[in-house]
Amino acid sequence: MGRLSKRQKKKIHYYLRSKTDLKQKQDMLHRDGTPKFLERHLPYVRKLARNIDQLVIAASFISPPLKTGLIDRFLILAEIEDIRPIVVLNKTDLLQDKTRANEIFNMYERLGYHTILTSAKSGQGLNELDRELRGARSALTGHSGVGKSSLLNAVAPDLQLRVNEVSETTRKGKHTTSRVKIYKLDESTEVIDLPGIKIVDFIDVHRSEARNYFPEFEEYASDCKFADCLHISEPQCAVKKAVEERLIHPLRYRSYLNFVESLS
Repeated sequence: MGRLSKRQKKKIHYYLRSKTDLKQKQDMLHRDGTPKFLERHLPYVRKLARNIDQLVIAASFISPPLKTGLIDRFLILAEIEDIRPIVVLNKTDLLQDKTRANEIFNMYERLGYHTILTSAKSGQGLNELDRELRGARSALTGHSGVGKSSLLNAVAPDLQLRVNEVSETTRKGKHTTSRVKIYKLDESTEVIDLPGIKIVDFIDVHRSEARNYFPEFEEYASDCKFADCLHISEPQCAVKKAVEERLIHPLRYRSYLNFVESLS
């Protein structure tokens, strides 16, 4: 193997440093136990995550409209809690043009997140969703009105859950689940249905760590002028350049900026 160039060394250093930060955080949360001063402030979904195998993040394209920012926050939660995320993009039957659906699907798939396009009405993706749920303990979460109950009814008709409606005036979901409910689909399958969640807070994440939870940054961040670049206002930022060139999806970068702002 030949000698590494300065650029290659920088890239490897950035990669290992970011992974070490995440590893140390996971060790603190899972092996050593969460400090009490953090534990009492963590939202229920964070505490619940330690007792599940996977987090199923449901969103809809229409009625209510798609909000990728919440999906991204749940993906960060899954990374911190070291659980498998599944992104479910629902209500594809309401789309006249599938271009947008395919764009969002590809955005998450390329990042390595298992993503399923679904419709309880047309049946799209239901068999795949059912296979992913079987044999696992899953938490099902997302905005109110995205069709979680409809999806559960479709894969397990015996549940006969009441289905959410969407307000015609606000286009927001009306809550049908006001508390956590657990459904046992078979002897080895449980689904924990969480109430509609609007935001996920991260009191134990520092703003300087935010970049570590966006894996698409890794390929470019080592080329930034500053090793501690936050990819916001710094000059000669390779990540911002990648966004401009659409090598990083603008929606993901917008989520990152909102995430950092929420940590300030």
